[in-house]
Amino acid sequence: MSGRTSIVRGSVRAATGLVITGIAATAAIVLGTGDSFQVERPPLALTVDTQQGGEQRLVCAGPFGELGADPSQPDVSIPVGTVDVAFAAADGVTAGEQTLHPNNGSTDGGKTFTGATGETMGAAQYTAVKTATIAGAAASTCVSPANSLWLIGGSSTLGVSTTVTIGNPSDVIATVHLAVFDENGRIDASESAGVIVPAGGQQTVSLNGFAPDRERLAVQVTSTGAPVTASLGVAHIVNLTPFAISSGTRQLRPAMTSVIPAVMHRDVSGRENRASDAGDGDEVPVTVRVIAADGAEGVARVRAVDAAGSITELGTINLAADTVGDLVVAKWPKQANAVIVEADVPVYSAARAAARMLGSQDYEWFSAAPVINADSEVAVPVVKGGQLVVTNPGTTTAEVSVRATGGATANVKVPAGAAVPIALSGASVLSTNAPVYAAVRVVGDNRMAGYPIVPEIDRDGELTVYLR
Repeated sequence: MSGRTSIVRGSVRAATGLVITGIAATAAIVLGTGDSFQVERPPLALTVDTQQGGEQRLVCAGPFGELGADPSQPDVSIPVGTVDVAFAAADGVTAGEQTLHPNNGSTDGGKTFTGATGETMGAAQYTAVKTATIAGAAASTCVSPANSLWLIGGSSTLGVSTTVTIGNPSDVIATVHLAVFDENGRIDASESAGVIVPAGGQQTVSLNGFAPDRERLAVQVTSTGAPVTASLGVAHIVNLTPFAISSGTRQLRPAMTSVIPAVMHRDVSGRENRASDAGDGDEVPVTVRVIAADGAEGVARVRAVDAAGSITELGTINLAADTVGDLVVAKWPKQANAVIVEADVPVYSAARAAARMLGSQDYEWFSAAPVINADSEVAVPVVKGGQLVVTNPGTTTAEVSVRATGGATANVKVPAGAAVPIALSGASVLSTNAPVYAAVRVVGDNRMAGYPIVPEIDRDGELTVYLR
């Protein structure tokens, strides 16, 4: 959507991501009578533009942060490793660039891209880290700010450090609240964190400090004052030796069909029990985490799908209220490319998968992807070594077109219930005639990273007008 949204001879705008309810009526106040206002007609619902201004922003997480890297600042996240940022857009679309200012005093904050509303653009980042204390690869999508979002993955058990990095690209301060959930439910409100993020700033919060020794984590991030972005960071060491790092991309809306594209488990370690088997020797089997929205209870059924549409039922997760459910996959099908979670209530989900070779390994928490609607297009940023995977959980074949920026177009049919890898040479634009989900993965002998393809945030909201 571009330009202004005209509603009843005018334009209505509200803060990003908020649904606004207004009341309009002819005044019926008689001084001294105490007569009250009464609604005499049914409410009129109008679709309005809920974004402020006519631009979209994509905010990247920035360098991977290591807590405790500077002994004089043990609670400050220090940027480590290298960051490669990929940008993609429709032909002719350009974007301005800025950098957020992190609270560690460095200039290595997340990059921000700003473009016109309605233009097809996207960005992602890939991080490689190798220090004496942490090592691995991680990737995440650069996303638009929102007032409410979720992060799924990580833990705070021995050797695992999980952080949340919050970015505020706006020109006003954001007050951010973190509600943390684990395997036993919501952590007591007194333990939850409140964070002030300055305008144009970036803050990293450790979940280990106020939620220690948790096996499973999910975080709801809400903000007032300004919308924000947030990303998950996981660093894992075993016996003081670097083991893996991971990033997680935020999720905005729960779904009863939650799709996690690009999940792949790779093992070239030479051990007898391969990484597709959660038996002895597999330190990081494929694991699926699910939490139901709004404190609901239900059941989630988890399956893996491959390029031909073959389905492997992985198991079920019983979802208790405000509790992070977990499924450790007993045997991962070697050719599978995605996880699909079907639940009887709306859920958020993520899946962990690993790459392993002799002497080293890495894993990634793959976030559920938002739907790419039929007859729409979305930018596909591709980091070096990235492979696109398109998943179609529907009942009919999806015809997908992938057009390289300034280059050729590849037309691919994605069968019903399939997850199809597509080789890309660089930034592209994807269009489809049916709803699909997509992500990019980067897999090597000892590296695993991935990020979902995220369309522009839906700018439509609802304004309810009560007429007397």
